[in-house]
Amino acid sequence: MTTVTGPGSVRNGAVPAPIRRVREVPVFRNRFGTLYNDDVVAPSGATGHYLRWQARKEGAVVVPVGPAGYAFVSNYRYPIQAASLEFPRGSGDDGEGLAAAAARELREETGLVCVSLRCLGVIHADTGILADPIQVYVAEVDVATAVRAEPEAMESLTEPVWVTPDELPGWLAEGRVTCGITLAALALLQAHGPAGRS
Repeated sequence: MTTVTGPGSVRNGAVPAPIRRVREVPVFRNRFGTLYNDDVVAPSGATGHYLRWQARKEGAVVVPVGPAGYAFVSNYRYPIQAASLEFPRGSGDDGEGLAAAAARELREETGLVCVSLRCLGVIHADTGILADPIQVYVAEVDVATAVRAEPEAMESLTEPVWVTPDELPGWLAEGRVTCGITLAALALLQAHGPAGRS
């Protein structure tokens, strides 16, 4: 049995052979990033194509923690044509650091103001197509200082939905939270202990 110890590595030193990019082929571009359909060669020698999305800016997801537990937003997601319970997330503005972006996204999507912010680590949301890492933060919030949420024009969000730590396992078992980024952020939070403290 092989044990994974870090991105792309395993404890016994074996790593899979790479799929080699022969030619970068952009097929679509917008203000958020570029979709590529690259020409590649597999370790077997087979040639083919591989889709990947390269975001223009790095992303951040933030786990809001307060006296009532964890704050989620119900976000209508067009690709799945349904609402999804998620943690606030987004990318940085020009010249904005990721920690600042996390605090801003928290305020814009929930109205909650960050009292303290701590980085928990990095996740890759979908290693099969998304090239960029996402920084995960935990934010302690003071509900008394909340302001009005100001989501972007193309977002459809509800007010924060608070879930206690005791309720959360049941919600997960029932499939009430299915967003991969949110689930990965919860796993990092759990790894760091209560409220993301190491």
